[in-house]
Amino acid sequence: MPELPSWLSLYLNKTHVHDELANHSGSNPAHWDTLFNRLASLTADDVNSRAIEIRQLLQNGNIKNESNKQWHFDPLPFMLSKSDWAILEEGIKQRTRLLNLIQQDIYGDQTLLVDGHIPAQQLFQDPNYLREGFSLPSNELSLFFTALDVYRTSAGEFKVLADHCQCPLGLGLLLKNRIIARRVMAEEFADCNVQQIKEFLNLFQEGIDEYTHYMDDPRIVILTQGIDDPNYNEHAFLSTYFGYTLVQSADLTVRGGEVCLKSLQGLGKVNVILRWVTDRSIDSLEQTEYSLHGIPGLLQAVREGSVKVLNPFGSGVLSSSSIKSHLADLSQHLLKQPLLLGEPNYYSVLEAKKLSWDNLELLCHLNPKLKLDGVLDEQEIKLLISNDPDNYFFQEKPLFSSAPFWHDGQLVARPVVFRCYALTTENGIEVLPSALCFSNETSSDPHVSGWIKDTWINTADRIEASEHNIAPIRKRMDVTLLEGVVSSRTAEHLFWLGRYLERCENTIRILRIFIDKYTELSIYPDLIRQNIVARLLNAINLQYIVYPYIEPDLTRELPDVSFSKEAAFKLLADEQCAGSIVNTLKYIANASVQIQELLSHDSRRIIDSINDQIKIFKNINLNVPTRAMQSSLDNVIGTIMAFNGSITDCMPNSNGWFLLEMGRRVERSMQITSLSAALLTQELEEPEELGLLEVALSCQVSLITHKRRYRVYQTIGTGLELLLLDAEYPRSILFQLEQIHQLCIHLPNKRRQGVIAAHEKAILLSKTSCYVTEKDYLQKSDGGLRKQLIEFNHNTRMNLETFCDVLLLQYFSHTQTANKLNWTNIEQAQS
Repeated sequence: MPELPSWLSLYLNKTHVHDELANHSGSNPAHWDTLFNRLASLTADDVNSRAIEIRQLLQNGNIKNESNKQWHFDPLPFMLSKSDWAILEEGIKQRTRLLNLIQQDIYGDQTLLVDGHIPAQQLFQDPNYLREGFSLPSNELSLFFTALDVYRTSAGEFKVLADHCQCPLGLGLLLKNRIIARRVMAEEFADCNVQQIKEFLNLFQEGIDEYTHYMDDPRIVILTQGIDDPNYNEHAFLSTYFGYTLVQSADLTVRGGEVCLKSLQGLGKVNVILRWVTDRSIDSLEQTEYSLHGIPGLLQAVREGSVKVLNPFGSGVLSSSSIKSHLADLSQHLLKQPLLLGEPNYYSVLEAKKLSWDNLELLCHLNPKLKLDGVLDEQEIKLLISNDPDNYFFQEKPLFSSAPFWHDGQLVARPVVFRCYALTTENGIEVLPSALCFSNETSSDPHVSGWIKDTWINTADRIEASEHNIAPIRKRMDVTLLEGVVSSRTAEHLFWLGRYLERCENTIRILRIFIDKYTELSIYPDLIRQNIVARLLNAINLQYIVYPYIEPDLTRELPDVSFSKEAAFKLLADEQCAGSIVNTLKYIANASVQIQELLSHDSRRIIDSINDQIKIFKNINLNVPTRAMQSSLDNVIGTIMAFNGSITDCMPNSNGWFLLEMGRRVERSMQITSLSAALLTQELEEPEELGLLEVALSCQVSLITHKRRYRVYQTIGTGLELLLLDAEYPRSILFQLEQIHQLCIHLPNKRRQGVIAAHEKAILLSKTSCYVTEKDYLQKSDGGLRKQLIEFNHNTRMNLETFCDVLLLQYFSHTQTANKLNWTNIEQAQS
């Protein structure tokens, strides 16, 4: 074995009391040797560069809220020997079988309670025991996907810290870590013959498909709480990886005993729900605790067998102390075997009085969150157990082993826990051949959730390609994926994302032109330029040409142009201004979070850049130079256009892409009407009119086209013809209306035979108006105002707003979100 680098030998030479690398692998470090052979050639700078690369890869593509924290992914993997893994694997399988039997009994025959193997009083008082689960069919009680946290004692024995049977977290994080590790540590990964996890993931998907085996058109969804859930990124990642629709409770409703997904097509039956919502939040109709994350009527649909919920309802009780403290006896009773993976020792209050409390902590059967240290909280413990000793018990404090983590250019020891995953299938129990190794030590960095490692399990021999590694050909295609079903909520967010992207692009162009005009005015302060800047300033300040596109009042006096920079800064970075660029970027980021399962990895990375730009805008002030403002605008519009290109190329049309394009066309139409209404409806001196026309055309990237098309004679009429009436020009309003009409073909048909749908009528009215209108009619002035142009713009805008309202009512909202009933108010109203 080559000489170890100083950064590694320094860690090994330190005194460790209970370390995975230095102590538990010291006598038999063969599974680390191959890794060390590779690491021997790396300097501390090499490891540090890998750590930086991993951190960037882990953060890139994770669209997140400001409150969400990031994990620190360590570049050094954890190596688990084949002998250790064999012990763990067998123990996990045994424990999963045992928990399955207990779950089925306590919500079934309850013989374990009757015979006294589980104390019934303690179980019934536990908040995780839900009586609603007792009426569920027996086939709805089997566990599907579970996890358990394991740690190693100082004696080298594995113990269980916690069971996760409701909605085990971390699978998406583990998968993402493995993908990153294989990229950054490719050579080490290959040399160590690391067991693959792909087969387990295939079995995971096949296990779900077992419940839809005889269905022609199954629909499988992943239920999440939404973007406020700190694990939402993981849920979206799993949705993308497995191809299942990501939904929230508002996307689902129960009708006629069936769970239905609210989609563009209407309500479609859901067959399987893979939930990441806790038991107590799953059905507000039957449960006493109201939750926005629940689906009223879900439990009745489960009873009727119309939907399968994984994991089963009520499985959270398996983490109850009244069960865990008796698992060893239950294993002997149910399996006729000693428990291979047990908990830290439990002691009753009476037994604990004879022991030292230095290594004990007090727990409560009625309050799983209560945990008091036997030394630090001694007085409080004595008070509690003196009042009601039967509700309390003691447990040994877990003493975690440590493992090396890379921090600040060196290896440091941190306590670690291993989260292992098991899958219950028709053919038995499968264990994921890896684990999420994480440190449960509190991070000093407020932006870091904790430290995690990829766990590598060495195989006996190098894995050779064989026929067994070839994925079998599916006999039945997944019709749901071919349909590209998206929920109504996702469809609406796609529509608004398109609007926000177009709004941001247009606002940036308006601001760049405005900055150019008022800086030019300081050099050439003639009256015409001053009037143009004043009218443009007025249109920006009063939000005539930026969101919310207020219809202009042309009788107002023009403002003082000396406040131009303040207006520019407000439009750029004022969060109190609804249409400011910083607010629009926030809208884009928020909408992207809602549909991130449909975005490619590169698209999500661009959203990271947008979030960074938002932070920059929040920190600038009015003293920022105009040059810096222009530079920031150039960066943002480049990012927006890159994002537009990435989603156009990578988002499949079947997944609602047409709604994003429809939103863009609607927003662009609103912008054109607002520009022409605010800048071109007053009859002015010809130089001033042409100056405003140039501004309007520049905002729509149409100035060069206008000059080339009308080389000899350019008027307001020619500009209006290009911007409003040209059916072949991609920036005209008529072209937008034609595109919207074509995109409406993708919407499900919800009209009576022979009758034009309401949203189509709105677009058809505006299209017809454009086709029958002449430019001379629009540019004609009456009393200094182009009243026909004002009426044209107003009618077009009203039709567009009608179109959006009909979309909302017919396609984006099928039912209302459940509300909590206030029984007191109801009784008062009835009396």
